[in-house]
Amino acid sequence: MKILMIGLGSIGQRHVRNIRQVLGDGAELLAYRVRGAKTTFTDKLQIREGVDLEQEYGITSYTDLNEALAQKPEIAFITNITSKHMECALQAAKAGCHLLIEKPLAADMEGVEELKALAEEKKLTVFMGFQNRYHPCVEVIKETVESGMLGKIRYVDAEFSERLTTMHRYEDYRGTYMAQSVMGGGPVLNLQMHDLDILQWIFGVPKSVTAVLQRQSGLEIDVEESASAVFRCGEGENSFPICTHTDFLQYPPVHRFKVVGEGGRLEVDLNSTEYAIWLGDERIRSGEYPDFARNSMFLRELEDFLAAVRGDREVKIGLQNGIDTLRMAMAIKKADAEKREVSLNEIA
Repeated sequence: MKILMIGLGSIGQRHVRNIRQVLGDGAELLAYRVRGAKTTFTDKLQIREGVDLEQEYGITSYTDLNEALAQKPEIAFITNITSKHMECALQAAKAGCHLLIEKPLAADMEGVEELKALAEEKKLTVFMGFQNRYHPCVEVIKETVESGMLGKIRYVDAEFSERLTTMHRYEDYRGTYMAQSVMGGGPVLNLQMHDLDILQWIFGVPKSVTAVLQRQSGLEIDVEESASAVFRCGEGENSFPICTHTDFLQYPPVHRFKVVGEGGRLEVDLNSTEYAIWLGDERIRSGEYPDFARNSMFLRELEDFLAAVRGDREVKIGLQNGIDTLRMAMAIKKADAEKREVSLNEIA
């Protein structure tokens, strides 16, 4: 199987390591690289001094995407900066590549319908890189909500925050794509997207949103530093709000969910891998996953993607999920910019 990596930063390298683990020498690895940075990482984002990435993993690199696509890869991993996702995904799709696209799908809605049409026309598998769906605590949320044990859902709260200045300790935060609007930066597109995917997966695509984005901390960035949003979900007597928050300010990192129903509540902490469920006044269940390995999410994601490409399994996180999640993010930005409640139907 010939696989093209479009971008070989930290996430691209993680996929490379996992591809070698799962497919071994059965994968011929190609890469399209613009910067050609020589830094090689471990799973924990530690630099492996003196290790040549291409030599270590048997990668043939190209500086021209058309030249790389001319080698006829079957699969392309879109793992470059956010603002280039759609451009490169379209080129790879036109060349007939199945796609795994790292979150988010794109930095805006331009090109989305063209990619959707191409995927349908060429019968391509498009899989979104929302690995947190494979987190055991997220699986607890979905199972608990779908069981109905909490009763009618009345309120959901989600937060995903990290300190930008130390997220990538090996580089100056000011030069990262996360800090720059032109590259598709900001916590909405780079952190909150994971939660928006989980929320629409479990509770459905919301109806509308109001939001406040802030830029007051003194960070040397030209994107929002924090975003707080309230989505309207459900219909009639089954409607409820979802409150979400993200920022580039907090350390230790925060990643948590709370789901409140008429009969009880569920709280999960993805970082400590703990959860607790209350019914009435009684804490009926709690648990933790001390042996959880973060890379296991990426491995399961890869296995599902490859199985979908082979036709052995349905696509678990498809292009439409990426589109709906991107619509939610764009609605947050529009609601803040226009200081009003924005319907998701306005985003297309």
